Amino acid sequence: MSLVVPNTGDVLMLKYIVNQLSQDGGSGPVGGERLLRLFSNNLVPSKSTVLGDITESTVSGYTAVTLAGVNWTVSTSTAGTNSAVYSEQTFNFGTAATIYGYYVTTTEMTPSLLWVERFSTAPFTLPAGGGEVAITPRITLD
Repeated sequence: MSLVVPNTGDVLMLKYIVNQLSQDGGSGPVGGERLLRLFSNNLVPSKSTVLGDITESTVSGYTAVTLAGVNWTVSTSTAGTNSAVYSEQTFNFGTAATIYGYYVTTTEMTPSLLWVERFSTAPFTLPAGGGEVAITPRITLD
C-alpha cells in the first residue's frame, strides 16, 4: 500500500515549508524567512537540481524578495488539493534581462533550495529599457 498523507498532514507540511510553524509544531516562524529569486540560466529543473545549478539574475534593478511566513495563505480543498499561496510579487529591471523562472530559498547564511519552477514559456525577455516580472509564489500538495 502507498503512503497516504491526510489533508491535515499536508497543511502542516505546507506551514513548515513556508515558515509558519516552528520545528516543535508551535505557531510562529523558527527564524529566517523565505527568499523569492529569479534565475537567468537555461535550467530545466529536476529532482536532482541543487542551488549551485541555478544562476540568480544580476541585472540592474533586480533584488530578491523576502516572503514572510505570516503572509502565506495555507488552505485545503474538498478535492484534497492543499496549497500555500503568497500575494503577487513584482521584480523591476532597469535594463534588458532574460529570465527562465523563479526559485525559493531559506535566508540562512548558507541558504537551502526549497523549490524551483521554470516558466512554461521560458525564457521571458525584457527589452533594453527594462520592465517588470510578476510572480505569485505557490506550492501545492495533492
